[in-house]
Amino acid sequence: MEKKMAKQKPTKKEIETVVSGIINHLRFIEEKVNAIDNLFGLYLKWKEDQEEFNKFVELTFKETTEPIVENEPGESK
Repeated sequence: MEKKMAKQKPTKKEIETVVSGIINHLRFIEEKVNAIDNLFGLYLKWKEDQEEFNKFVELTFKETTEPIVENEPGESK
């Protein structure tokens, strides 16, 4: 039987490489989100729906941020 080798800890260089890769991916995602945000803003201007959309967001935000009242055990909703 062969001895199982103990798993070695990653080196500092390996950790730096992984963290650098994560940072690059996050930057890429951030650029994409900003592009989508800008494109959506342009679409709203083009459709002249900014005010209507803002009202929709306001109402939706109010509905989703209302405090949730949880019932005591044994109470029905």
